[in-house]
Amino acid sequence: MRLPVLTLQSAPREPSRLLRRSVRQVIGTVLGLVTGVLLVLTALLALIRIRRPLRAARRWEQRRLHRFHRLRLVEDGAEPEFLGPGRAIVHGVLAGVLGYIMGDLLLLVAAVVLGSVSQLLLGGPVTMEFDAWTISRPALAVLVIFGTSSLLAAALYAELAVGLQRALLGRWTTVTREDALESRISRLLTTRRGVVLAIDDERRRIERDLHDGVQQNVVSLSVALARARRAADPERADELLEQAHRQSQALIEEVRQVAWRIYPTALDEHGLASALAGIAETCPVPLTVENRLEGSPSQAVESAAYFVAREAVTNVVKHAEATSASLTLTSSGEGDRRMLRLAVHDDGAGGADPEGGGLQGLARRVAALDGTLEVRSPLGGPTLIIAEIPYA
Repeated sequence: MRLPVLTLQSAPREPSRLLRRSVRQVIGTVLGLVTGVLLVLTALLALIRIRRPLRAARRWEQRRLHRFHRLRLVEDGAEPEFLGPGRAIVHGVLAGVLGYIMGDLLLLVAAVVLGSVSQLLLGGPVTMEFDAWTISRPALAVLVIFGTSSLLAAALYAELAVGLQRALLGRWTTVTREDALESRISRLLTTRRGVVLAIDDERRRIERDLHDGVQQNVVSLSVALARARRAADPERADELLEQAHRQSQALIEEVRQVAWRIYPTALDEHGLASALAGIAETCPVPLTVENRLEGSPSQAVESAAYFVAREAVTNVVKHAEATSASLTLTSSGEGDRRMLRLAVHDDGAGGADPEGGGLQGLARRVAALDGTLEVRSPLGGPTLIIAEIPYA
């Protein structure tokens, strides 16, 4: 009897990720004491028409928020002009107060940990005196209990500090938090629903292809054969049989096209580049394909990239009124962070709706693989659709 083979998977990296997140946010909160003071001082200078220092302080504060707290502002990458002198003072005071409290908390953490370690090495208990009473506990117990709880308190306080700063900035502009757990959970739930919707959309498309195309040709072929059987004139029967033969050839080609749209065998046999070349060959609009892809993405990634390219090109043919289009495949990053980037560009009329059913279906397909889809289509054109999908 052959026993089943069990595959052991490595433990999740969530604890280490949370630890790095907490350390990063604690450091960022402490640095808020510095940038907050600078914001207040430079904002006061701005009130007397000396604005250059405030611009520099705002950039430093923006980098702190993004580097340590992963808070991305609407003007990220440019000067946050919404943070005028008055708002800079309010935000600077909040960041400074939060940073000061965090610094005081870290001093308490250091006192508890270092005091417990020193007493543990000396072999005596830790004695803590308050106004009305005194407690004495073994150094190891103080280190484990109070040291751990004070570190946890620092991490929780850093999380609260980030939330307060985000809430304040959110009153003035759009703020997103890139590593927020709630955002990740929400994205996973949305992606799961999107996968179900994408599967349903694909089933409906296959049903339409079979009903509107293949089924109609099968019925027509059946009618032609029935008429040929009933024909009394041999010449008429031969003519009908010839017609049925032509319809059967057309039916074979249509079944081949439907199968290709469901899943092209070229993906398995020759790879993504060959499958995209097949799209270019059958496209009525002149389409150039440029492949600068490095390495080999997984089969699921290649399949998603192919269907995004095919649907985007179909939209160009049907709606864009374009005279030419291009399709570019590139890769970026290294190792586990390598990304496949697919860009479809056309010189059509533009005005593509990112919320439309077709583009939303593409976005759901890409999101199922932790990818992103961006649509740039101003009225008058041109249109650019960019899909980025992780290799792994």
